[in-house]
Amino acid sequence: MRTIYKIFIACLLTAVVTAFVTAHVIKQRYEWTEAMEYLCKDNASPDLNGCCPGETYTDMGDQGFNCCPIDGGDCFPPIEK
Repeated sequence: MRTIYKIFIACLLTAVVTAFVTAHVIKQRYEWTEAMEYLCKDNASPDLNGCCPGETYTDMGDQGFNCCPIDGGDCFPPIEK
């Protein structure tokens, strides 16, 4: 009977350690991904409206406010933190 308890405790400890390691790895992965979303080209920070340098905050009517390149091109939603 003691052998069963030892095996049970070993399995329980393995499950707990595996859960904590998995949670730690996932947390690091998502934190890294989120940090990358907030960066503009050349690691510049977005302005208060969420637009990168070289973009203007533009009211596009029923499409809402977007960041549009000054030189022209596709507009994108502002970066939200």
